[in-house]
Amino acid sequence: MLVGEAKKLVNWRNVPVSYIGMVSKSTAIFDSLAKKITSGEYNSGDRLPSESELCAEFAVSRGSVRSALAQMEAVGLIYKRKGGGSYVKEQDSLDYLGAQLPNLRFHTKDFKEILEIRGALDTLSIQTCLLHHEDNDYSRLEKIVSAMEKKHRYEEFFELDRDFHTIISELSRNRLLHRINLMVWDLLRHCPKRDYLGGFRFNQAKEHRKILDAIRSCDSELAVLYTQRHLKNMIRRDIEDEKPATDVHRWNPWLSETL
Repeated sequence: MLVGEAKKLVNWRNVPVSYIGMVSKSTAIFDSLAKKITSGEYNSGDRLPSESELCAEFAVSRGSVRSALAQMEAVGLIYKRKGGGSYVKEQDSLDYLGAQLPNLRFHTKDFKEILEIRGALDTLSIQTCLLHHEDNDYSRLEKIVSAMEKKHRYEEFFELDRDFHTIISELSRNRLLHRINLMVWDLLRHCPKRDYLGGFRFNQAKEHRKILDAIRSCDSELAVLYTQRHLKNMIRRDIEDEKPATDVHRWNPWLSETL
């Protein structure tokens, strides 16, 4: 952002000028409005200022305002009515997690670190999901794996991968676990992923098929092993760019291709 643009925004309440130059306009608007909601300045059911009013208040374009409002709606901070206008949604403890997303995106950029967190969440999601095995319907997972087995562009495959693992956390019936998992996938979407999937999409599809088959068989241990191998493959490729000779010796034989 240009210095001149930053100076226009000095009148932003609760938004330091130094911060404005570090993030996108929509993210800064999100943070400012989210802070007002979590602090109680805006209460449940209150209508937010109109798009034109927000444009004037923050000295930005309508596109930046709409992007910020869309993010707020996605994480459950606001809702929109047919007649127009955005309103503050009644909050519970989980909604406050969503308000932290922009800050996490800015400070969390290490692909390998996020994948390591994902590994722990995926393991817990599978184990908890299978506690409800008799009541769970895995048809959505089947549709996703079938779609993975076809040719896809990078972005399409990423979304299928996200849907597969977040459906498992949803089937865990643990709302906190699911919400955190959604946040981690949001971080993955916004961080640099130069080696994500690469030319390995067909192998990734096969790994997801094995995870699904193990889940259907209610074999928690095997499903977790396949999931961890899937993640280790991605982390391992990332490491091999810098240390190709040493990483292979850390390979876990239990996660070999013979499984």
